[in-house]
Amino acid sequence: MKPLLTLLLMALLLSAPACSVYDSGLMEEGLAGLPDRPDPSTSSNEDDVEAVFAFRNVSLNQSGDRWRRFGLDLDGKNTTSIGDAAECVAANGNPPLDGDKGIDNAFGQYVLPTVVSLISCLEDNIALNQGRGQGTVLLRLRDWNGTPNDAKVDVSVLSAVDGTSLDDVSAVEWGGSDGATLMLPGAIAEAPEPAWDGDDHFFVDPSSLIAGDLDRPDVWKSDAYISNGRVVLPVDTGATFVFLTGPGAFSIAINGFLVADISEDGETLEKGLLAGRFPAGKLIATLEPLGICDESFRGSIVGLLTDNLDLRVEPHVGSPDDECTATGVSFSFQGIRARIASKIAPVELPIPDPCAGGGPEAGPEPAFDRCCRSVELNSPQSLPAECTPEDLQQYTDLPNPIPVPLEEGF
Repeated sequence: MKPLLTLLLMALLLSAPACSVYDSGLMEEGLAGLPDRPDPSTSSNEDDVEAVFAFRNVSLNQSGDRWRRFGLDLDGKNTTSIGDAAECVAANGNPPLDGDKGIDNAFGQYVLPTVVSLISCLEDNIALNQGRGQGTVLLRLRDWNGTPNDAKVDVSVLSAVDGTSLDDVSAVEWGGSDGATLMLPGAIAEAPEPAWDGDDHFFVDPSSLIAGDLDRPDVWKSDAYISNGRVVLPVDTGATFVFLTGPGAFSIAINGFLVADISEDGETLEKGLLAGRFPAGKLIATLEPLGICDESFRGSIVGLLTDNLDLRVEPHVGSPDDECTATGVSFSFQGIRARIASKIAPVELPIPDPCAGGGPEAGPEPAFDRCCRSVELNSPQSLPAECTPEDLQQYTDLPNPIPVPLEEGF
């Protein structure tokens, strides 16, 4: 698996709008769909604005009823009772119920609460690595007219090996034990971390590109669009998003959409969402990199997902009589303006394998940093006794703060 953004099935591309599950003829009024593409007259071959946003505040927390508000209606149906129409047949014959406005997010309802409760510092660790520039995800807009409405925009998603607040990155070097750390000229000291002020430089991971070409990202559509400030990017089944957690990574494969709202001044992504279909067969590939190495415990989580599948992997293949093979999933993020270095990183981002050699743990408990701000603030009695002030300070000092879940969805 490529370490950050991997296109596993290049042939499966979401292409013309006529193939979208969001065709107006398939959608019920009031469902959580996508905004319409603006009039073609809003786009021109002369459009030349480029903008790059670095992800921050990646949030997986969907406890309580938050799962109901985050996501998209992926099947054009609003399943509010077990008797309502569903896209496929659930494990016990009773489909998981949708969230608000038909939102399909069974993964957020049934699986993520278990994972987040098991790994209480998950979001903190993602924020720590993203904030330091390690594996930071980048959204790149090109051929944009610079306004809130553009019928055709070149949009891609990239990943960075490292980033820095340096203004001049022409002479930086690479070092560290794995060669994946930005160093000041001379390679004696590390380059400063990103400042998250809109001027940081990020070095793109070659694994998120085709043949190492910055103009050919793996996750890329030249006909995405922006409607009333909302970016809409179709995401293919082969797109796997991976977020470093320190001892491992959180990875998720999505067939769906990335949507993000650009602020009025164009400097931030006020809120963003990755939402789509997550194939049930890929859950093991998500749990192992997290450090959940015990097979029996993984099996119980897989069973929890399998019992609550609500979608088919391919929306246009099969019938309502087929068994469900996928689950609706979503998570939120925000973003801030950034810059892409002209040279790509010379190495791919190293992804630790916490389960190598059987993993450091014999049971379900992952090898994870438990000395984080979320535990300190929300349940100080759960903070391990061995946590030192220095352990907690790294989160306090981070300009990319611990994630605070967005209050409202899309």
